[in-house]
Amino acid sequence: MKTELAEDIFEEGIETLYEKLGPIKAIKFFQLVGVTRGDTLKEIEEKTEKMSKEEVLKLIQP
Repeated sequence: MKTELAEDIFEEGIETLYEKLGPIKAIKFFQLVGVTRGDTLKEIEEKTEKMSKEEVLKLIQP
């Protein structure tokens, strides 16, 4: 598989997990399966930087 195609699929998978699970559960999922992309804190900040505090709190509530 070409690297660019693999990266696109990986990126789409991550976006889907974040949409379906929210950032906290998605990161926990990655931890469970041993998948990391680098700086997890930076990834969370990128996903939530344009959200209000209330929106972020809704994502992490069980």
